[in-house]
Amino acid sequence: MQVHVARPPAQLGVFSQEEVSAGLQAGRFLPSDQGWREGMSAWMPLSQWPEFAGLGIPSAPPESAQAATAQPMPAWERGSSIQNYFGTIKDVALNPVQTFDNLPAQGGFGRPLIYNYLTTFPALFLLAALYALIVAVMGEDILQGMRGDASAPRFLQDLSVGGLVGLLFGFVFCIALVAPLGLFVSSAFTYILLLPWSPRGGYAESFRANAYVNGAFFPLTCIPCLNYVAAPWQVVVNVIALSRVHQIAWWKVLISVVVIPCCLCCGAYAAILLPAISRMR
Repeated sequence: MQVHVARPPAQLGVFSQEEVSAGLQAGRFLPSDQGWREGMSAWMPLSQWPEFAGLGIPSAPPESAQAATAQPMPAWERGSSIQNYFGTIKDVALNPVQTFDNLPAQGGFGRPLIYNYLTTFPALFLLAALYALIVAVMGEDILQGMRGDASAPRFLQDLSVGGLVGLLFGFVFCIALVAPLGLFVSSAFTYILLLPWSPRGGYAESFRANAYVNGAFFPLTCIPCLNYVAAPWQVVVNVIALSRVHQIAWWKVLISVVVIPCCLCCGAYAAILLPAISRMR
């Protein structure tokens, strides 16, 4: 059994039942420290846990029950449910500071990766369904344009409307399958860029933060018009998330994960486009 232990407002970490028992006896943990494990609906003082009742520790004062302001966040960390699924979007988008202050330092890759898949697949499927509806209505006009283009590949010229819809869904499925896995690469790149600032956490913390931010915002960025607000806010929240989990000043994170990548991209575009433009003159 893994127990999350907090001394509000700080998280102390995730420990086994044996480690918590030994810590209570040695004074490392206090009876008023708050504990939570998967399946519990709320935090509870360690002195009130049946597992630790035989250790002879004094009961925590009643007011400590109200002091448990720290909860494992995002909500998905508290368990897999529809409520926590949507609660995570709310936590990440509207309360990023507290959310990533209370993101458990340990927990592995599985839970955030699963959440990322569960948000990416439905959002992309609905987006593909919207475009499929457009193709079903305007498909013949689109195909006529492709058939008239001599440079278009032969298989595109021979497509029917149904084939075009199938191709669209196949393309979206491939993106949905690969996109979350790209988090492993992008998080490694992010962590490398943060190394000069001596981040408190490791690669796993960068991955967990990125996975929850990307997972929470992906459905929002797929909504027409809302994406113009959601995409910039995602960048802000990502900076906040990495700043909180690594205990780095936000402006340092901004330089590492926004300014430097933008400069690299602009430099790459310039290296490709400038020679092409010069040859056209």
